[in-house]
Amino acid sequence: MAKKKSCESCGTKSDAVETMPDPMTTALYPEATDHDEMTLCPPCATARFEES
Repeated sequence: MAKKKSCESCGTKSDAVETMPDPMTTALYPEATDHDEMTLCPPCATARFEES
């Protein structure tokens, strides 16, 4: 059984939590290739993107 990841922002543990490039810096600087990796649930990833 795979271990569920924990969201960096809200702490939710779920199969939906994914490691991804930072949604905020990806939106602000799409040409950059060195975005930090973040582990976020879908609602927190959306919220971080909308903050940008």
